[in-house]
Amino acid sequence: MIHDRSAQASTTSTLVAPASTTVAMLLADARLPSGGHAHSAGLEPAFAGGLRAPRLGAFLDGRALTTTLVDAGTAVVVRHALLTPRHDDEAVVLRSIERAWAARTPSPAMREAARVLGRGLLRLAAIVWPESAVIALHRSAGRAVSRPVVLGMIAAASGLTAVDLVRVSVYDDAQTAAAAMLKLQPGDPADATVAVLRACAAVEHLVVDLAAITTPEAIPASGSPQSEGWAEAHALLDRRLFRA
Repeated sequence: MIHDRSAQASTTSTLVAPASTTVAMLLADARLPSGGHAHSAGLEPAFAGGLRAPRLGAFLDGRALTTTLVDAGTAVVVRHALLTPRHDDEAVVLRSIERAWAARTPSPAMREAARVLGRGLLRLAAIVWPESAVIALHRSAGRAVSRPVVLGMIAAASGLTAVDLVRVSVYDDAQTAAAAMLKLQPGDPADATVAVLRACAAVEHLVVDLAAITTPEAIPASGSPQSEGWAEAHALLDRRLFRA
């Protein structure tokens, strides 16, 4: 008897979806082929501005409580919008959320970096979650969307919970910066790991409330002027390890 293995695989993938925690671990994996390794989560711009390894923890804590909350909140609102039945055009709704994110991200360099990351993640998402119409639409149209908006699309398509989405957003940002520091100023990776865990803990008390927001107006608007200035200066450099 000849078995159609491709048909079996298709049926299995339809019936069994990975747990939210599994999706979160996938998205937090630095080996994810989405181009994130070319970015430092603002660490190289800060390094060029004078930050050094002993201040990594303070940098991660500050970023977790400002820039990262904006991105995490944006992703949560996108997820909610895509999982809530509505009469509005989904593309229009997502563009309004993208505008809300952009208004809270004043630095053009930071917006551009987030959209470059979004393009890479969107390509991956279209392959991993081909059943998502909204992901396919944005991929085929070549629309420039930020990484947090794409993360929200993935959360809606994959079953990632809002709480796990917030935590993976915070962790990924902190871990990206910590990994970059080890390339810019080599040190003990254990120290960087401690700094990442502390940054995640610094916002843990906000996770549940942030996961519950539903409108663009509720996205945090916590700016980071020094990081924005560093990002703009970094964008002018012609010798750098990371794009941003």
